Amino acid sequence: MIQSVAGLLEFSDDGPVTKKVTETDRAIWTLVCLRPGQAMPPFTHRRREAFVYCLQGEVRVTPGEGPAELAAGDLAFYDGSKEAGPSNPGTADAALLVNLVRKKGD
Repeated sequence: MIQSVAGLLEFSDDGPVTKKVTETDRAIWTLVCLRPGQAMPPFTHRRREAFVYCLQGEVRVTPGEGPAELAAGDLAFYDGSKEAGPSNPGTADAALLVNLVRKKGD
């Protein structure tokens, strides 16, 4: 199955827009769209590992180990059991694709 993520991009002045792209037994893919200055509150995903791919713009992800600054094309990884929250510190719309994968043994 092929899914166009670009066709799912949606931005709102009312706050971040999140959309579940797909889900399997082991993984969840979610699209997050942020206007400049928007942020999501920190959250955790127990028993998951998170892979965050920046599709466009600039994104700051603040996991427990410290902030990661991502630009389009960058990929970050962190332990989902640690608090993290994405924000858009830039001046243009930003979008990221988050893949939450069940940890080995869970």
